[in-house]
Amino acid sequence: MSYLDQGENKTLSIKRKRMMIYFIEATQKLLHADGLEEISIRRIATEAGYNSATIYNYFQDLDHLILFGSVCYLREYLIFLSNTLRPEMSSIDRFRTIYRCFNEFAFRNPEIFHNMFFGRHSHMLEDVLRIYYTELFPNELDGIPESMRRMMFSGNMRERDSVTMYEMVKEGFVAPEKVDATLDLIVATHQNFIYQACIEGDKLDIESHKKHFEALFEYLLSAAK
Repeated sequence: MSYLDQGENKTLSIKRKRMMIYFIEATQKLLHADGLEEISIRRIATEAGYNSATIYNYFQDLDHLILFGSVCYLREYLIFLSNTLRPEMSSIDRFRTIYRCFNEFAFRNPEIFHNMFFGRHSHMLEDVLRIYYTELFPNELDGIPESMRRMMFSGNMRERDSVTMYEMVKEGFVAPEKVDATLDLIVATHQNFIYQACIEGDKLDIESHKKHFEALFEYLLSAAK
């Protein structure tokens, strides 16, 4: 039975969970050791101790498995974010902090983050997150505040941003009629910066890259008033 035969809304069997965890943990180990470009179905299967063909009983393809394997990169970001946000922050400062914290990790692992949020299977990220955190690795939610946990299950950058954006409208930082354009421009700009980090690789000056993004980010926010 393939992954698709299982159905998106069915509870995974114990065997299926166990097998998926074997392959996901093998993928995570290889991603951390060698990066995205060096990974392959054969290497993952060898690391997990199974035949390559077995993987296709649990995942659609290599990219689908890599998406599951990449989710672990979000935990450090969310812990860092939860330790940085303050209750007294205005909505616009929360928005700035969310992006600043995200970029601390995204610009250091741009291939992982670009693939996760903008890659070929990024439209499946929300479902992957649900399965990952509710079925396979629920303990990874330990230490994550409830307010942050809601973010864990959103796979769409625009949807994530819209929550804070509408708070910014209520507090007078963004004009209601400019919400959609501002969201689109910020997400598109951010995607471009992560992609540029992928292209430049080790040549990237991360601090300059962050400052350049923040300058454009502030420009878009000022234009949204």
